[in-house]
Amino acid sequence: MTISSKLMLIVLLTIFEISLTLWSVFEISNGAKFHQLNLFHLKYATEFSNKVFSLEKDSTIDVVELEKLILDIRQQPIDCLESVNFLNEFIMKQIGTHGAIGICVKDIEDGNRVLLKMSEYNDKKISKEAFISELKNAAYAFNENSSLFEKPVTETVLFVMKTMVPLVVGISLFNILFISFMSNTISSSIKSAVDLLKSKNSKESLAEDISKNVSGELKVLLEVAQKRIRNEVFVTEINQQLEKLVEQRTESLTRANTELSQFAYRTSHDLKAPLTASKLLTNFIIEDIEAGDIDNAIQDINRIHDQMVKLEDLVMSILSLTEVDSIEVNHSLVNVDNILDDIQQRLFGLVNESEYVVDREIEPDIQFFSCPIRITQILENLISNSLKYRDEKKSELAFIKVSLLGVADTYQLTVEDNGIGIPEDRHKEVFQMFKRFHPQLSFGSGLGLAIVKKHIDYLDGTIQMQTSPGGTKFIITIPKIGEI
Repeated sequence: MTISSKLMLIVLLTIFEISLTLWSVFEISNGAKFHQLNLFHLKYATEFSNKVFSLEKDSTIDVVELEKLILDIRQQPIDCLESVNFLNEFIMKQIGTHGAIGICVKDIEDGNRVLLKMSEYNDKKISKEAFISELKNAAYAFNENSSLFEKPVTETVLFVMKTMVPLVVGISLFNILFISFMSNTISSSIKSAVDLLKSKNSKESLAEDISKNVSGELKVLLEVAQKRIRNEVFVTEINQQLEKLVEQRTESLTRANTELSQFAYRTSHDLKAPLTASKLLTNFIIEDIEAGDIDNAIQDINRIHDQMVKLEDLVMSILSLTEVDSIEVNHSLVNVDNILDDIQQRLFGLVNESEYVVDREIEPDIQFFSCPIRITQILENLISNSLKYRDEKKSELAFIKVSLLGVADTYQLTVEDNGIGIPEDRHKEVFQMFKRFHPQLSFGSGLGLAIVKKHIDYLDGTIQMQTSPGGTKFIITIPKIGEI
């Protein structure tokens, strides 16, 4: 496969990935819109109910105000139906939540029916008592429709998130691996070509080395250069003296070397450039390739690579955050020592083991019953932060201390480090989503501590933070449960 073909394939994969990501975000936001419409519907329905049930005490009925409330109530399902597209309907039919559309239709019909009764009342075709009875029936129907609508919409949104987010992550990982592979392939070919040209091998040996060590467009380029050199040497040997032959041969080799070096420089430079692609940027890449400007194309592709790495980190964090709600709480005996061993192996790449110490202080014979999955994610996020934000300026060795104690009717799990701490003016933001306190040290999604807090909430526990320039300490308290 040629370099241009490789770049075009990367562009197409990136366009597909960005399109899929944007569609996923749009569908999730669309689900949020349905929830918002239902909230407005419930608000207006409540106001309508309060107004209706107070009519028996009033001598007169404010028909104009009631009509406005009914129109507001009816507008919400109308907006909802207008927002539902073909794909939404298809997904809802597959997962059994298509009934939400029927609820919207019924709600509109209920609104139309009560508006008709209101017209009859204005024309004095029905009595006040009959009209109030119809209004009460409509109030009950509106409130019931709001209640029934919430569940299928929630299930649909959760299905989209659980389906599309892993798919986006998978495609992102594939794209990153593919780009890395292509980059290594081209860089390796360029390096081999440069090394071969710098060597002093004979023509026969150089041709054999090129055949074995160089591939793709570079191999074709070198073979063409060799053939050209051989032809020029052959013609020169016939028509000119040996001195001129050597001169022409040297000139030809120098020209070929110069062209190959320039190509190697452009390619290697662009492959190392940062990747910060966007949907608009892909159009420029395609234009560069069509114009033969490999330099700019490779620079843009490198920017896309960095963007995908950051996107992968964010999506993985969002996936972890959304999965917190779906983890089944199966309590069992938790072995904190084993969990810490696994975490250290997974996080070994963040920092060399010789640069930090992990201390453990686990109360002997403690029977720690809890949810192992949640405890693992809590510890992994806190320890990961300690590794990322250790203080390089301190003379003492970086350390992380994890302790587990039984205190009254609770377990007390503590994670302490001597890192750089968290700025005092931002303590209130610690457990909020997308908050990053030291972006200059490490890129992250800002979701780690939010995930920790959510896990602890599911365990009915609490978390406290003590932080200063000398380090940070998180104290987690989890209620004890009966042995299983």
